[in-house]
Amino acid sequence: MENGSGKTTLVRLITGLYLPSEGDILYGEANIKTVSASSLFKNISAVFQKYQRYQMTLRENIGISNVDETMSAVELDKISVQAGVEKNDNNFTNGYDTMLSREFDGVDLSGGQWQRVAIARSFFRSHNFIVLDEPTAAIDPIEETKIYNRFAEISKDKTAIIVTHRLGSVKLADRILVMSHGRLVEQGTHDDLMAVNGEYARLYKSQEQWYQ
Repeated sequence: MENGSGKTTLVRLITGLYLPSEGDILYGEANIKTVSASSLFKNISAVFQKYQRYQMTLRENIGISNVDETMSAVELDKISVQAGVEKNDNNFTNGYDTMLSREFDGVDLSGGQWQRVAIARSFFRSHNFIVLDEPTAAIDPIEETKIYNRFAEISKDKTAIIVTHRLGSVKLADRILVMSHGRLVEQGTHDDLMAVNGEYARLYKSQEQWYQ
């Protein structure tokens, strides 16, 4: 929800990047305190607020999330469309082989373009659990909604978490968790929470004009 509410900390606990100082986090019967990091991370993909901008080609920036798998041209095109990466954009002067670094005679991208590349990278990684932790902050709300709708399509039959304080896209979620000051204060569907007319409804109404 709002900045500082504990959203990112919660996600880092769920994904095993942090271990809880109190209580336990379970995957089925398995406690993350007793599971090896390699086993835990094997089927997880994520995009966090601070993502890497690799001084590599566009193709390599996407494929680095799963270096053991060869990416076909068809799959690369599909993933790029899902993430909103336009390979024919004027910034990508050599398509997928465009070097994304001015230090190596390549190009630099805007914040929004880098975010789309990071999202494409997370989509390419094999996973059954994926987290998007506010990766669209530099993208306008309308384009953000398009990306999240495509994200929902490719996440069918998987566990997917979207962390955001911009609420126009969360209506697609099966379950919404509302955080405030490190605590869970509301949960339910969009319609449930609007009917309650509490914290979620207040924030949603304050942002509603962005999505009209």
